[in-house]
Amino acid sequence: MPLKKSKILIIDNEIFNVELLEAILSSDYEVIKAYSGYKGLEIATTESPDIILLDIMIPDITGHELCKILKNDERTRLIPIIMLTSLTEKKEKIKSLEEGADDFLNKPVNYLEISSRVRSLLKIKHLQENIIQEKNQAYQYLDAAGSIIVIINKDTEIVFANKKSCNIFGWEKKDIRGKSWIDLIQENGRESRKQDLHNILSGKAEPPEYYERLIVTKNADGTFSERIILWHDVILKDSEGNITGIIRSGENTTERKNIEEELSKANEKLHSSHKMKDEFLANINHELRTPLISIKGFSELLYNERLGNLNERQKRTMESVVRNSERLQHLIESLFYVSEMQNETIKYTFSFLNIKNILETLKKDMFPQIDHKGLEVNADIPDSLPPIHGNTKYIESVLMHLLDNAIKYTPSGKSISLIASEENGDIHIIIKDTGKGIPTDMLTHIFSEVPEEGDECDLCYSNQDYGLIICKKIIEAHRGSIWINSEVNHGTEIHVKLPVFVEKEISANK
Repeated sequence: MPLKKSKILIIDNEIFNVELLEAILSSDYEVIKAYSGYKGLEIATTESPDIILLDIMIPDITGHELCKILKNDERTRLIPIIMLTSLTEKKEKIKSLEEGADDFLNKPVNYLEISSRVRSLLKIKHLQENIIQEKNQAYQYLDAAGSIIVIINKDTEIVFANKKSCNIFGWEKKDIRGKSWIDLIQENGRESRKQDLHNILSGKAEPPEYYERLIVTKNADGTFSERIILWHDVILKDSEGNITGIIRSGENTTERKNIEEELSKANEKLHSSHKMKDEFLANINHELRTPLISIKGFSELLYNERLGNLNERQKRTMESVVRNSERLQHLIESLFYVSEMQNETIKYTFSFLNIKNILETLKKDMFPQIDHKGLEVNADIPDSLPPIHGNTKYIESVLMHLLDNAIKYTPSGKSISLIASEENGDIHIIIKDTGKGIPTDMLTHIFSEVPEEGDECDLCYSNQDYGLIICKKIIEAHRGSIWINSEVNHGTEIHVKLPVFVEKEISANK
């Protein structure tokens, strides 16, 4: 496919000159002719020639006036213009240069001279077109960017603002171009920010890497408001290192700031609510425990017939009261433990603990319940067990809870086993009952969630008061582990492992 020829527009009222130029150029270029200034102007705006040869002395309008019109028109300002003149028209040459002419040729024209001038100017024009195309493509990329991008020249004028910027600022591109950046600064603090900008553009100061500033934006109804923008500046410099402007990119953080303020207020309310809850729990702790001690104590007296004999129905009723008072006690203990756990206020005071003594004491304390159900307790707890390092209150609470479960859910006349041994640096405790056992599908989540359905035996290990979940938390806080082995109709084993206390060596060489 042959290359498209460049267009050359000749504007001259002398037919001889036009024909001569056409003869020289027509073999390499497409020649367009105009014999008057105004006709040439019309052709220039409609045909978009690549170069214009303009006689300086056309009669209807002077060459320099036509040159001025062409250079001030957005459609034709980049078209190179060669003025055709005689040697005696020096003033006209100077005037035409002032109006934007790119070159001169003296009449009569020389073939080599005009050919070389035209080629040079066309080459320059093509380079300019490539630069403009690349610039426009870059601007398209900037328009597609999701960030605010503004280019400010050394006079603080906005020379470019991408689409995102115009949407945020509320201005059309044609309106914001040439606008001073100072106009977008809110009045309060405008002078100081204006001075900061001048210092940066003059090289007296470096812009901060990132900073937040308020800008004035225009609303759709013509009113104005302010938005918070997170800015980042890049200094523009020419080839000699002189500052020519700033590329300013930013993100609208107004909404984020508003959300942060709302979250801060909500957090204050939540903190206040937590404080009220903690105060309430601290007060109710005493109020719940005091009457519960009396209820539990008198219930046990009645159940044990210390205040008189009971018939069978009364005995069953009091058994239920005692059992539920114990359950209520566990619920209260769990409530306060969970509250302390959530608030991260649990404090473990560690000391040396003898597991054998703790298990023997618990066995004695719970003897009335064991004896009442006629249970046999098989204990295998050697005297030689080494001590552990733990919190007495919480370890006793865990073992009491586990033993209490074993007693409750072992049928009358059956047996319970208490086993403790040392295994590989751990004290391994097993509390085994001979109850109905736990279904296999419940064992995988017994320490984390409550099954929606289950019989009475299932509930003893899951729904009582989240007791096993709390036990797990306490054991893990002691760097131990807890797990359950169970089979339906074959009882349940609860295993607890706690590390043996090992005294740290005093010296690395010891």
